[in-house]
Amino acid sequence: MSTPTPQVSLVRRLEDWFARIIGGFIGILLGLMVIIVFSNVIARYFLNSSLAWSEELSRFMLIWLAFLGSILAYIKNEHLGLDLLIFLPQRTAMIIRIVANLLALVALGVLLWGGWAITAHTMETGWTSPALSIPYGIVYLVVPFSAVMLLLQGVLKLTELVRAFVIEIKGEH
Repeated sequence: MSTPTPQVSLVRRLEDWFARIIGGFIGILLGLMVIIVFSNVIARYFLNSSLAWSEELSRFMLIWLAFLGSILAYIKNEHLGLDLLIFLPQRTAMIIRIVANLLALVALGVLLWGGWAITAHTMETGWTSPALSIPYGIVYLVVPFSAVMLLLQGVLKLTELVRAFVIEIKGEH
């Protein structure tokens, strides 16, 4: 395997730093969500009163957790997948991985476009949540943010795959 260039090393360090930031934020969100839901359970069963805003806030937090978690899973290559490519010849498997990554980039582009459209629309209309009066645009902002981060990561992965494929082809000649 070739020695990483200084640019690749910098990109990896930035990627690791970003993954730690996202992971920390996910941990904080999850901890707060547990506290909020647990507090609501205690309030319901022991005080016969519930926190009106807790379900709405925990739902919004879950949305953010899912999208931010997808970024972290993509960075760490932990998304679900099938290891059927191990039975194929190396070159064929590499081509399939490149095509799959290209398709993923297209899907992420659609997610970015749709996420931006709904975020902008809800911000323009001023639609707010009933219990917390939080603009839904803020809740939906995680969609285009995640799509951009996933697109960047996808481009990095595609670049690595294409580079490895070129090395594979050159190695045969």
